[in-house]
Amino acid sequence: MCLASAVVTTHTYSAALTSCSNSSSKAMAPGNHHRYYYPEVKSPLPRQLHAPSPVRKFGLSALPKQSRSSLERKTLDLPPLAYTQVIDVDEVDYVEVISSSSSDDEVEIVENLESSEKEESSLDDANPKNGSFTMAVDDSQADPVTDVCSFEAYRKTLKSAENRTSKLKARGFGDVLRERCRGLLRSLRSFFRQDQEEPLDVRGEPFRSLSEEDVTAVKQAFSANVQNILVTHESSNIDISVEKLRCLKPGQWLNDEVINLYLVLLKEREAREPKKFIKCHFFNTFFFTKLVHSGTGYNYGAVRRWTSMKKLGYHLIDCDKIFIPIHMNIHWTLAVINIKERKLQYLDSFKGREPRILDALARYFADEVKDKNKVDVDVSQWRQEFVQDLPEQRNGFDCGMFMLKYMDFYSRGLDLCFTQEHMPYFRVRTAKEILQL
Repeated sequence: MCLASAVVTTHTYSAALTSCSNSSSKAMAPGNHHRYYYPEVKSPLPRQLHAPSPVRKFGLSALPKQSRSSLERKTLDLPPLAYTQVIDVDEVDYVEVISSSSSDDEVEIVENLESSEKEESSLDDANPKNGSFTMAVDDSQADPVTDVCSFEAYRKTLKSAENRTSKLKARGFGDVLRERCRGLLRSLRSFFRQDQEEPLDVRGEPFRSLSEEDVTAVKQAFSANVQNILVTHESSNIDISVEKLRCLKPGQWLNDEVINLYLVLLKEREAREPKKFIKCHFFNTFFFTKLVHSGTGYNYGAVRRWTSMKKLGYHLIDCDKIFIPIHMNIHWTLAVINIKERKLQYLDSFKGREPRILDALARYFADEVKDKNKVDVDVSQWRQEFVQDLPEQRNGFDCGMFMLKYMDFYSRGLDLCFTQEHMPYFRVRTAKEILQL
């Protein structure tokens, strides 16, 4: 096209455009086979280009200083400059724009405006308003319109905003990360505080001081008529008379009724506060003598109905520990089926050993799980432990109280942190707990 090939000065450039426009409107004479004219091209969207103008970076040009005063007017139309000329730009590949500050041979080429939609700005985007360039921003962008006095100021402002945005993003990420770390530390702190505080509370509770009223009530119960019934536990059908309660006086052997009632109280305590105590089952003092009879030996059928779901409400395999009191003539010991740690334990305040008792209990547990849960448990791999690191009895009558406290502390999840000196206190406290029924 003629516009694409014209490289002239201002007046020559205008004349060439005028000549081309006039010639394009002429019809080719008939019979003239040597002269050809381009057909008239009409642009559906005519655009205007003010030229010549010094082209700056990104295709923008700064306005002359003498025209800034005219931009302060409220009108949006620029007055025609003395040295500019309006050119209708058609659909061409490129437009040649001659800088006014250059010579006739120095030419800068600007790409077609329709192909520059992805560029950041163009001459059409420059709308003179209040003596400044207003950069038109696409509606799809979330950034607001920026109003600056020149492109250089706009560039600096944009760069500063980008720096601030990146810093704010980095700072926001750091704040989120720090907040998450603080939350994690708070949860860990509460977790460790819970682990530190609960043992202190649980350890202190077994040694809680008795009030004067409690001690007085126990003394009065010991001195009452021996035939009086002090306590009746309906669910276990156990009656505690004054005579039976007196076994808790210093120097006395504990009887079956007091031991069995105390074991019922331990189970009820666990049901009231399941989070404070581990899940256990307490057999009474008659269980082992039924399981292993002195004459017939091991007999699972004799105790099969003791642990039905209807009677207990749970299966033994669901417990962490199972406690079995063992009475050997005139001495009380304790056997434990430790399901959680997969071992069998035997506790004797005289540090005795009875492997046959643990063998019988291992056999019982396998039979019980197979009968109630239809599961085969290989207890042959379980370890048998005869606990040696335990409080020792130093007299001939506190074995029953040692056995009760072994169960009491184990059911709390505590180590056996008491001694022989605590036995008088434990006797009075046990009597007080029974009397509170």
